[in-house]
Order: sequence, then structure tokens, then C-alpha cells
Amino acid sequence: MMTRLLMILWLSAVWVLLWGDLSPGNALAGVLLASILVLLFPPGTERHAGVHPVAVIRFGLWFAKALVISNLSVAREVMRPKIKLEQGIVAVPLRACSPLVAAFVANAITLTPGTLTVDVRPQAFGKIGTEPPAGHLQVRNGVAVPPVLYVHCLKVGDPEQVRADGLALEKYVVNAFGSPEDRQAILQPPPIWPPLENPSGREGSPA
Repeated sequence: MMTRLLMILWLSAVWVLLWGDLSPGNALAGVLLASILVLLFPPGTERHAGVHPVAVIRFGLWFAKALVISNLSVAREVMRPKIKLEQGIVAVPLRACSPLVAAFVANAITLTPGTLTVDVRPQAFGKIGTEPPAGHLQVRNGVAVPPVLYVHCLKVGDPEQVRADGLALEKYVVNAFGSPEDRQAILQPPPIWPPLENPSGREGSPA
């Protein structure tokens, strides 16, 4: 029940932020739409996701801080006499395999000004199987493979910092909503990028 309630609150917040209108009517429409979506597509019990209220608050505070910082950064760039953007797409490989975690991270990135999740790939670490287990995106040699987010940045800067920020966001999301498997996964070292099968990472490939 708590998981559904938090999903409704999150989806409602996404609706309001996308419309940029905090009016009572728009907020009510967001709550109604989110409630319908959660009723039609309830969180699956096979994910074993837990909700940790303290971690949810920490995630909210961290996201609010990131939202303010990114807004100020974008505003500073726009106010310059000459806008010098270093646009690019950065691959952000996650450690957790849960689609729920991937959805939260991808949406949080999209809601942050200056960044946009343009694609979520099942994997990018070599040959994979064709039968993903329930609750996961893909497998390789019988082992679940985490997804890779492709994030468009108005100002890339250091791609490794973009990846580090993505993993920090993933940690907050997992601590708030992740399953025991997700919590174990984020204890692993950051994934190597580019993957060893494609060490160059060039010729049109994202950073």
C-alpha cells in the first residue's frame, strides 16, 4: 500500500513538473491520472521492492538540491552574451537491475534542467540472452544485466562526472525504493565504461 501511495505521489509530482503549473486543478489531474495508472499497472510483487520513509525523505532533499543547482547552472548559461553549450550524450551504466529503479532514475534525470534521458538500453556489456527473468531487463550467461541510460546533456563537461552523478542518484533511489537485490548491487564498484568489448567508445558512440 505504501509503495502504491509513494508511486502516486511521485507520478503526480512528475505531472506537475512537466506542465510547470502548480495550480489546484493541475495537481488534482496529476493525482487522478497517477491513481489510474497505479491501479491499471500496479507495482509487481515479484520485485520485492521496499519503501523506506527516511531514505525517501533523503532522496527528496537530494533531488530538490540537484534541481536548484541545475536550474541556476542553466540560467547562468542562458544569461551569458554568447551561449557556449557542449552538448553530448553520455552513457550512464547502472548497477541495479530493477526496472522500477531504472524508471525512477531516468525520470529524475529528465526532470532536472539541462539533462534528458533519451534512451534506456537493456545492456551494453556484450552478448546477451533472449529470455529475461521476471523483474529484470536482460540476462547474460544466466546473470541479470543492469540497464544503461543514455543521457543528453546541454553541457557535458567531464563524462565521468556525469556517470558519477547518475550512480549517486541511483544509490538514493535504491535506498528509498529498491529491493534487497538492488541494495546488494549498488555495493559493487562503478561499471567500467566503455565496456571491454568496445574499448574505443568512439565513432559516433556516446561518451
